[in-house]
Amino acid sequence: MGLSKCADTRIGTPGRTTGISGGERKRLAFASELLTNPSLMFCDEPTSGLDSSMTHNVVRCLQQLAIKGRTVVCTIHQPPSEVFTMFDQILLLAEGRVAYMGPTSGAVSF
Repeated sequence: MGLSKCADTRIGTPGRTTGISGGERKRLAFASELLTNPSLMFCDEPTSGLDSSMTHNVVRCLQQLAIKGRTVVCTIHQPPSEVFTMFDQILLLAEGRVAYMGPTSGAVSF
């Protein structure tokens, strides 16, 4: 999760200049949840505020959980194309209604 450089840093309080950064705080919260080895992982915008490299790492981690048989539900607004293709099944909403549900590859024609 790219947190080794801040291993000896206090977490701090949001809005203050001391402690870990907002992106590090987000990745730490995500990694902390993974420690419990959940059978279901629901992630609401786990990549918002992260750079493209960390976004890819987080989604790859979720992908590995799914491969190992975990259920992963994830909301992401406007993912980059390389991240979009990492998902097996997607649900696209438009104006609060289901616009498409199925394999990622089928959404291309949509």
